[in-house]
Amino acid sequence: MKQIIVWSAMDFTGAGLQAAIADCGLEPVFARSMAELHQALKVYPAAPLMINLLGSDYTPTDKILWLNHHVDSVAERQVALLLRRQHEALVPELLSLENCLTVADNVRVVQLHETLLQLVVNQYRPRGDAPTTERGRLTQMEKSLLRLLLQGADIRRASQQLAINYKTAQGHKMSAIRKLGFRNSAQLYKNLNGFRALAS
Repeated sequence: MKQIIVWSAMDFTGAGLQAAIADCGLEPVFARSMAELHQALKVYPAAPLMINLLGSDYTPTDKILWLNHHVDSVAERQVALLLRRQHEALVPELLSLENCLTVADNVRVVQLHETLLQLVVNQYRPRGDAPTTERGRLTQMEKSLLRLLLQGADIRRASQQLAINYKTAQGHKMSAIRKLGFRNSAQLYKNLNGFRALAS
């Protein structure tokens, strides 16, 4: 039986996640701490990874930052994120990962099954083949800017860290706002702040 690593201190939608995993012929390996996650990644080097951002001992921001700092250790894996519907467009753009699926908290069981199956299919797809999900079209600079804003930097400090001038950073921010479907900066910051506060 193939394994799937689930980083979560709690189950998703009660028994829904475990039932969906079992129905897809997968065996869940639950990691409830970063130490357990490191161990599971070593023991199951080919297993896909599902990360619950809905609440745990670690904040969603902690998990996103962990992923971005450990891209090399998960680059060969398919990753799925369980998240709130309002963060479905924003969260994947905060990641340095290329292949990432999202599962919103109000998803139906049949959609959860489809996502899990897609996760497994993508995991065993030869490298270089196009993934079955299409990522957003933010540029690398826009993504880098969003990640810095998520970490709490203001636009001026983010522009300094990215070695670009303030007006250029503002332009990248406004472009990202449009592409993510937000109306203005206030909506972007509200979503970033809401994401940071989800588990606090």
